Amino acid sequence: MKSSSNKRLLELDAMRGIAALMVVFFHFTVDREQAQDGFKLGITGVDLFFIISGFVIFLTISGTKHWLDFVVSRFSRLYPAYWTAVLLTTFSIAVVNYFSGENSGDLLYHSLGNLTMFNYYMKIPNLDGSYWTLIIEMQFYILILVIFRLKLLDKIVLLGSIGLGFVLLNHFVISELSPYFFKISRGLYQFINHLPLFFSGILFYKIKFHQGKWPVLLALVIACYFSQIILYMDGGKAMLYITRMEYLPFLTAYYVIFGLYAFNVKLPIVNRVTVYLGNISYSLYLVHQHIGAVVIIPLVMKYAHLSFWQSALFVALPAVFLLATAITYFIEKPALQYIRSIYSKTKERRLVTA
Repeated sequence: MKSSSNKRLLELDAMRGIAALMVVFFHFTVDREQAQDGFKLGITGVDLFFIISGFVIFLTISGTKHWLDFVVSRFSRLYPAYWTAVLLTTFSIAVVNYFSGENSGDLLYHSLGNLTMFNYYMKIPNLDGSYWTLIIEMQFYILILVIFRLKLLDKIVLLGSIGLGFVLLNHFVISELSPYFFKISRGLYQFINHLPLFFSGILFYKIKFHQGKWPVLLALVIACYFSQIILYMDGGKAMLYITRMEYLPFLTAYYVIFGLYAFNVKLPIVNRVTVYLGNISYSLYLVHQHIGAVVIIPLVMKYAHLSFWQSALFVALPAVFLLATAITYFIEKPALQYIRSIYSKTKERRLVTA
């Protein structure tokens, strides 16, 4: 049983690693001529992240006994690595500002706001552009937690279908009747712009573990797929860089790959490289854009007189890989184990006392 579970997770890790690498090359080439060589399409890796998140979070919440278990699980997984990345990025910005003579007056305030991961609602800009997806993930976690607390987890397919119906109604009807509400709804709760992707992950989980009639679940997956295409211009960052027609084949590929995975078709994507990338994907996602693309590549090109690809492949990429590996294995994983261990011991003491 353990090996089977590990195998399933390895395939998810591989998908996560591939998505992370796509996003890295997107940010390395964005606003450069190299983006037109196909690297701009790497932004679609975020969509794959969201589908994976829907699958994994529902897997986690399905095995949760108490709501606090889920909160501690998510906190220990997200915040230690994130805080480290925010502090490193803050330091990097401060150093660059110092040598360029720019003012860092608001940097501390922005850094403190970013540390909460809810800076979006404080009108504080992200220190690193890649952080924009984190508030969407947090909104999804909170929604799942509320559903769990209301003991409606067994109604998740019905609730997801209602949510899907609402976002389509919002797109086609409410946008015409009340453009202001349409704008506010998409901005206040950005998750709804990506609901079809997260819901697809949950549906794929249901299919894989035989929790429902697969023809019905598959029909809903197809509905999510077409809904995501329809909602393309409503939110997210992809619309700023690629067209809907460029987006379509990649979204199709993600759904086909995840569909094969859900129906237990062996995928030839698991190898040492993809699994390694999957293991460091979260930390890599957090540090690659500002440190790698904004700082390292331009500085190396300017002072070492290397070409873009020499700077990106031989300096920036190894640097962010090394940094992400260090954060993953020296901070993220030890902190996760420590926090969960402390929580487990505290929980046991409460039970003994009770």
